[in-house]
Amino acid sequence: MIGSALAAIMLVAAVGAPAAATTAAADTATDTTEAATKAAVACAGAADFDGDGVDDVAVGDPFGDDLKGAVHVLSAGKVTPVSVPGLSRGDGFGWSVRLAQVNGDTCADLVIGAPYADVDGVEDAGAAYVVYGGGAAPPQRLVPPQPQRFAHFGWALAGRGDLVAIGAPYEDEGDLLDVGAVYVRKGAGDLRRISQESVDVRGNSEVGDQFGYSLAFGAKNGLVVGVPYENDDGLGRQIEKGKIDSGCVVFIDDVMAERLTTLKLDSPTAESGDRYGYAVAYAEGAGYAVSSPGPGYVQLLDTARKPTRRVTQGGKQAFGFSMATSTDGRLAIGAPYGGGVRVVSWKDVAEDRKLTTGDGLFGWSVTFSGNRLYVGQPDGGPFGKVAVAGRNAEKLQPLQPPEGADFGVSVSG
Repeated sequence: MIGSALAAIMLVAAVGAPAAATTAAADTATDTTEAATKAAVACAGAADFDGDGVDDVAVGDPFGDDLKGAVHVLSAGKVTPVSVPGLSRGDGFGWSVRLAQVNGDTCADLVIGAPYADVDGVEDAGAAYVVYGGGAAPPQRLVPPQPQRFAHFGWALAGRGDLVAIGAPYEDEGDLLDVGAVYVRKGAGDLRRISQESVDVRGNSEVGDQFGYSLAFGAKNGLVVGVPYENDDGLGRQIEKGKIDSGCVVFIDDVMAERLTTLKLDSPTAESGDRYGYAVAYAEGAGYAVSSPGPGYVQLLDTARKPTRRVTQGGKQAFGFSMATSTDGRLAIGAPYGGGVRVVSWKDVAEDRKLTTGDGLFGWSVTFSGNRLYVGQPDGGPFGKVAVAGRNAEKLQPLQPPEGADFGVSVSG
């Protein structure tokens, strides 16, 4: 399934202070039972979701479970499903996943995107779910305060502590279609909407920009927003002019500040089809990474957001389709159309490692958990798979669920 329809969707999709928004929740985040509280206390730390004392990795399968979507947690070699009530066929639950610490306890929580979910009869408005680690509270459903048809809220996610960002890259701004928006939430607070029409956000909303297609938290409360389908078309609001889909990224210094300060970086080559900002990443103390899978390169920047070097690989392999960083300053770059995964370092140019397999969409998604790298291959038979690689391991360990569809579309550690 994923080799055709989903691949086309994800790679070719054309697709004063800002006002605060409100959060819609299906359930209230409160402790339910004494057993749940004990389970939460047993968690080992920031990446332990299930309370078994081991760091966990979440894997999305948005076409699993009879097309409703599914998410599994990988822990100590086990593959365990995560259940959420009320899902419907076509929701895309698991399109995006992110480990976070939403309620601030010792357990990791899961934030899960369902960007094709209908909301109050609004088709494909999109939703996101918070599943609290250790069973501390029932799952919570988040939707934008004004759901829009085909906005796909939940397409992209970022998390840092109890701060969560949710992308809605197909959201409209008045009569401007698919310009995109980002919603930010701290803890149990309200959703705050940010777009290129927000005061002091660099750039302007134009048809098809898709602001919020990719997201990554930077230093402190900073957020990097990918806008891969923006055109390099000069000043002012223009449509279908200049270099089409050259792309850009917007750095928001503090998403919680009353008045936002931002920096916008356009594609360094300013060529049509670059899709600069298709994926973004940040490594604490090392710097930022921005991908351009059209020509096939990743731009590395230091912590001051100054370019340091460019890592290249053939454009037809979609190099930079996915990215993830480790705590020691390494960057994994996925090129799922035959290019595998490369691991590079901000600190050591000589450190360059490549992982490949014989076929398939190996590298569709990537994440680190400790010293291990997890690589999604959602077309790996029979249900998709995730390969696990130790830092210096030569062999990959495959993990698969007992049933599914495209296990490995999204991963988060």
